[in-house]
Amino acid sequence: MPPKPKVVPPAAHPTHHPKAPAETSKAPAETWGDKIAEVGRKLETIFTGAEDATSIRHLSFADENIAHEEPIAEELPGDAEPSVPRKPRRKVAFEKTAGARATRSNNPEKLRGLATSTGFAAFALGASLSTAVFAMGTVNLFDELAKPGSSLMAALAKPSSVDTKGQADAYSRDKPGWQKSEAKELKNHEDNGSWEYIDASALPRGRRLVKLVWVYKVKRDGSLKSLLCVQGCRQVPGVDYDQTWCGAMRGTSLRVLSQLAANSGMHMRRYDFVAAYLQGELLEGETVYCYPPPGYDVKGADGQKQICRILKPVYGMAQAGRRWQRTLFPWLKDFGFAQTHSDQSVFTLERTMQTPKGPRRERIHVGVYVDDLAIVSLEQDEHSLHHSFISALEKRWNVEDEGDLTDLLGIEFTRENGVVELRQTKYIEKLAAEFFPDGVPPTAQANKTPCDRELPTLVSLALLGGDPDPGLLRKYQSICGALLYASGNTRPDIALSTGLLCRAMGRPTPELFDAALRVLGYLYRNRHLGLRYEASKGSLEGFSDSDWAVKHSTSGFTFHIGSATVSWSSKKQTSVALSSCEAEIVAGSEAAKEAIYLSSFLRELGLDMSEPPPLKLDNKSAIDLAYNPEHHSKTKHIERRHYFIRECVENGKLRVPFVPTADNVADFFTKPLMGKHFFLMRDKVMNVPHSREREIAEKDT
Repeated sequence: MPPKPKVVPPAAHPTHHPKAPAETSKAPAETWGDKIAEVGRKLETIFTGAEDATSIRHLSFADENIAHEEPIAEELPGDAEPSVPRKPRRKVAFEKTAGARATRSNNPEKLRGLATSTGFAAFALGASLSTAVFAMGTVNLFDELAKPGSSLMAALAKPSSVDTKGQADAYSRDKPGWQKSEAKELKNHEDNGSWEYIDASALPRGRRLVKLVWVYKVKRDGSLKSLLCVQGCRQVPGVDYDQTWCGAMRGTSLRVLSQLAANSGMHMRRYDFVAAYLQGELLEGETVYCYPPPGYDVKGADGQKQICRILKPVYGMAQAGRRWQRTLFPWLKDFGFAQTHSDQSVFTLERTMQTPKGPRRERIHVGVYVDDLAIVSLEQDEHSLHHSFISALEKRWNVEDEGDLTDLLGIEFTRENGVVELRQTKYIEKLAAEFFPDGVPPTAQANKTPCDRELPTLVSLALLGGDPDPGLLRKYQSICGALLYASGNTRPDIALSTGLLCRAMGRPTPELFDAALRVLGYLYRNRHLGLRYEASKGSLEGFSDSDWAVKHSTSGFTFHIGSATVSWSSKKQTSVALSSCEAEIVAGSEAAKEAIYLSSFLRELGLDMSEPPPLKLDNKSAIDLAYNPEHHSKTKHIERRHYFIRECVENGKLRVPFVPTADNVADFFTKPLMGKHFFLMRDKVMNVPHSREREIAEKDT
């Protein structure tokens, strides 16, 4: 017998999913297209001045365990009516998922952030405005635009690099302005003699024509900048170019120069080369053939379009940076500079200058970072070596005097009372704005450490997991790369945290991403801190340490020249250590390599390095091994390369004294420290005075 049809009695509450929209007998089910069209109509109403605009939301069916408010009838679209009477604002428990955060909740100010950010991201990626607002869920667009300091209004007004995608797009926006910018760029190339026009029939057999492309950028001051670039990806290796490597001054070298400037009261100035790559010289036979610049064709005597034979480096060429560097460096040597072997991008010169008061011995240091010069000198009068060098520099090259060194590649320099301080405040604020679109959460406090003891465990568990979500992977890699730049330049206090996070770069988890946000939150709350270099008679000294982990230990070292650190490292060891002694000797040998490099560099800069620098360890067994081949039964398996520290000691290049664990600041780079111990070590490593710390805390408050 067939089953009887079930009769559903009327109920006071809906029997379907609590979050499902009410069924209606009058209106058919809406499709995604209908919903997007509805949002578009609502937006049109808002922008035409409608005062009764209401918010539209998209309800998710996959949320659990979060306090959620059912929509009341007045909030539904006008053509939909609830089929069953319902109690207003009935609350059901659902889980805190991403979908739930996209709906109106008991605390919409806290839970709508993810949906708002999704909408902004959609708009930034080129989606239409209606699609972006649809992704915002319950955010009332009119309220958001009217809000003072609205992030949506800022996003709409902010110039974006994707706005201008080509010449046609640029001309459609501001043709006269971009044409003027292009003419200026072409004038630079004409004055420089970057190329010559030849007939297309003169192209050698087997050679490929490479495109020239326009790159447009709206600068921070609103001016238009056009760059003509070669599509270097289309160049043929071995035909169009050979070598491409181009060095730059190391961050350690910049910090050493800053410490020397603080010690001796030397001036630090910055000079910038105008269109640096265009001032380079190509090697003989290193010729590239290109199509003419887009929109500026030139016809030959035969009426056909001509092509360009590149004579000097142009932006985008694979070898342009190398050719610029190989043009500048020989000139510096001809002037008399000695290129340091420790850093090929640092030059030093010592010379006796004649002054009205008699001869004066002077020294000047120059650090080269692509098209920027950081010049450190003591005297700057008209009889000084600095003045002589700048006169020759301006005569030979097109350079601009940027004045005292205040910033270089995102690093800010301040000089006060003989103290040189390096920080990255603006860089950190930019990162916080990117990864905290709704503001830095209150859970991030200045007195909260960047990581806890559970971070190594989270990393180990993540490495055992499967393939991550692609969206999470991109965000995680982005924030880790951004943190790396800060930790490697001015923020050694996050070196360990960032190093641990980077070990799971290919397999992140939501917990690890939250840990990365915690590091960024700590940075933001302490964004005014930096490396503080002050005058000191101290000489080079180093500290080395390691933890002895279950598997791979972590090596850490730091080197100082009297005040803040100039070089540091936190790195996972490549092999498993069978004892704390073995872990310490492995870490010590890595630190010994840095000690030798720094000693050689300081000697080339004119400092007295007749005495071997100390490398302090807190493990007596490791110190024994650094001097003698002791403890054979427990160390016979250790590879020979880990005894490099002993060779340095025997050759008189290094000495290894003992330091108590409590005073070994390298411990800061090997394991997560908690509470006061972390901040005590941080202040020693970065030379942070306590009064400065209180001032920063007051600013943050």
